[in-house]
Amino acid sequence: MKDDSRELSAQGAENYPETLRITVGPAGNVFDQAIEQASTDGTPDEAVRSFESVADIRNLLTDRRLEVMRAVMTDSPESIAALADRLERNYADVHADVQVLADHHIVYFETDGRSKRPHIPYERVRLDVEVVGESGGGRAHA
Repeated sequence: MKDDSRELSAQGAENYPETLRITVGPAGNVFDQAIEQASTDGTPDEAVRSFESVADIRNLLTDRRLEVMRAVMTDSPESIAALADRLERNYADVHADVQVLADHHIVYFETDGRSKRPHIPYERVRLDVEVVGESGGGRAHA
């Protein structure tokens, strides 16, 4: 069975927002934002992927996966094999990194026959982690 959640829409990348925001927060807040954006006309300002903790983001955005994201955003490769060659990394490792990013809806695929072309339809990916002190009027402690 084909997983269409990682396939670019038939209408193309121009229908995706310019920015992907990766944040830490309750899923309910992100859901409320999505409902609000869906009620407006046109393409939303940003797509949001929310994680429960900073540790979850650290596990996802390793140095190697950030390298993959930069390479794909700079010049979308013809295939995962071409990306591995460009990065001078083992195909299996790059494939695994691309798959993790696809599972989190950061990388999408354009298919051309048997070839899967990794693509990130956003112009920028923004990491948004808010740090606040404890409530109660005291100063924040590190």
